[in-house]
Amino acid sequence: MQTDAKKVRLEDVAKRLGVSASTVSRALAGHSAISDDTRKAVRELAAQLGYRLPTQGRKTRRQSTRLIGVVVGALHNRFMTLLLTHLHDALDEYGYQITLLIDSMNDADNLLAFRPLIDGYLDGLIFATATLDSPVVAEMQRRGIPLVLVVRSVDNVPVDTVEIDNVHAGAVAAEHLYRLGHRRIGLLMGPKNTSTSRDRAKGALVWLREAGMNPESVSLVWSDYTSEAAYSSTIAMLNEQDRVTAIVAGNDTIAVGVLEAAKRRGVAVPEELSIIGFDDMPLAGSPLVALTSIRQPVDAMARTAARRLVERIRAGGMQAPTHDILPIQLVRRDTTGPCSGA
Repeated sequence: MQTDAKKVRLEDVAKRLGVSASTVSRALAGHSAISDDTRKAVRELAAQLGYRLPTQGRKTRRQSTRLIGVVVGALHNRFMTLLLTHLHDALDEYGYQITLLIDSMNDADNLLAFRPLIDGYLDGLIFATATLDSPVVAEMQRRGIPLVLVVRSVDNVPVDTVEIDNVHAGAVAAEHLYRLGHRRIGLLMGPKNTSTSRDRAKGALVWLREAGMNPESVSLVWSDYTSEAAYSSTIAMLNEQDRVTAIVAGNDTIAVGVLEAAKRRGVAVPEELSIIGFDDMPLAGSPLVALTSIRQPVDAMARTAARRLVERIRAGGMQAPTHDILPIQLVRRDTTGPCSGA
């Protein structure tokens, strides 16, 4: 049975663990006199119970600071930096500023480390890189923190979400390659625990199966959203005897790694290998890359997320969660072409 987050005291955590309140206080402060095991146990239980660290110099949590936290896992993806730029501009129009939290937020320790900031100074949060197995989104909802997810979604948590229809997007990518005659297709996705990877792979696989393709003719690889990981995975794909003639990359960053691997192996694009990505980053439109990609409306996503969060803050949480699904566009460029063996 969970304790009401508003009533949890330091003494409640101490009593549950059978230690003194001063031990709990020092553990939460990271005091060196407390063992690692005790510190970990205190932090995990505090997060579970929803204990809120006291704020310093502020009498009330709900005094508006006009400051929004934006949570991202990393900044190596150009799409993410574009999203942040548009989020800044959109929230600025509402009179809010942003602070960036670069962390996966996938465990209790991470959440507790940021809790003084979240509880004491932020009016709301925008999660741009939520994972399917992250406990933090549900915890933020339980604690009543105004929250919006953008780009990715989570299952079984009623929370405002702004994204594209990634299942449909995956199907569009697969159909494009199929219509070009490709029958040996590779799906090189990002992490399996993200809604974007899961849903894009699902959409592609379902469309190809319904088109009559043998599932064994589709290679599915889960990787990271980095060009380095994509390079290694692509080299392995190209070393197969019956190698793929086309690859659906989980995003444009992955697609760049695929292009690098193809060049290293001397595989001509698109004559021998067609490549399609997602996001349509500015680099994708460069004549040096000319990447076929599924465009996400990054500006509209940012503006919609900002509007939904401001509405949530003003309503004090007293409204049903929204789910905005924005349109996509297939942008055809030079990296996809007819299969040479078709």
